[in-house]
Amino acid sequence: MARIHFYKYQAAGNDFVLVDNRDRALSFSSAQISKLCDRRFGIGADGLIQLKNGGAHDFTMIYNNSDGSESFCGNGCRAAVHFANHLGIIKDSATFNAYDGTHTAQLLAPGIVKFSLRDVSTIEKKSEHDYYVNTGTDHNVRFVKNLKDFPVVEEGRKIRYSEMYKPRGTNANFVELMDGNRVSFRIYERGVEDETYSSGSGATACALVSAHVHGLTSPVQLSAKGGELTVSFTRDSEKFTNIFLTDPAELVFETDWEI
Repeated sequence: MARIHFYKYQAAGNDFVLVDNRDRALSFSSAQISKLCDRRFGIGADGLIQLKNGGAHDFTMIYNNSDGSESFCGNGCRAAVHFANHLGIIKDSATFNAYDGTHTAQLLAPGIVKFSLRDVSTIEKKSEHDYYVNTGTDHNVRFVKNLKDFPVVEEGRKIRYSEMYKPRGTNANFVELMDGNRVSFRIYERGVEDETYSSGSGATACALVSAHVHGLTSPVQLSAKGGELTVSFTRDSEKFTNIFLTDPAELVFETDWEI
């Protein structure tokens, strides 16, 4: 067994284990990742983030869900930017690689991270109530009422494993419109296979679909179980561009762990 130094972060209630792996000395199996993320027998997290050297960019972020699968993670990106600043890799701005390509980021104030997401040109209506959009990863968005009491896990699992999303499945977001340019959302996350407290790419999906379907304008304020997020964008007849997600990221603690 090896003793490794980890950092625990949270961003809008999504929590992550982060490790500095720029020397590429570490490797993790899916079983090890699941053990690290286990909330009873491990550190406990929605996923594992590794920072690696980025070549022409400041760093590369590798994100694995708690089941070991690799994907994009918006809140994880903000945690990674904060972590890179903590390690002295960056100061107040960054360009980094993630699962879906290159992103830019800024640290606006202590703990506040704003980062770019890729352009979105397609929002697909999948059924009477469901819309699909890819904001770095797959998201289904459904508008509901009485979100507080909505059975997110039960209904989210149905969508995640539904015929229309086979074989990959999808994340399932449930959105309730609020007064003003605001929405509330809850999410069932693929790879975690449960409801999580938030999602950065999910918040972005909910904001863009709300703009597309209900005419909300930039910036859209979103409330999740884990906190508040802001999504800004430029919209024209063809697509959404200049998409940014802004929210705090916080270092909770650091520790050594045997793996």
